[in-house]
Amino acid sequence: MPNEELVIYQGKEYIIVHQYDSGYVEIRKLKSRSIELVHESELKHLSNSDS
Repeated sequence: MPNEELVIYQGKEYIIVHQYDSGYVEIRKLKSRSIELVHESELKHLSNSDS
């Protein structure tokens, strides 16, 4: 799989599926295949240093 970055959106963990040049990103919950389209400004990026 591509580099799946973890983020927080509305207090829950999501994975970035695709990022568009417009600043919008497709995200999905860790255990779901349902995709949401949100603006990057609504996301809090998590550090991957624990992995």
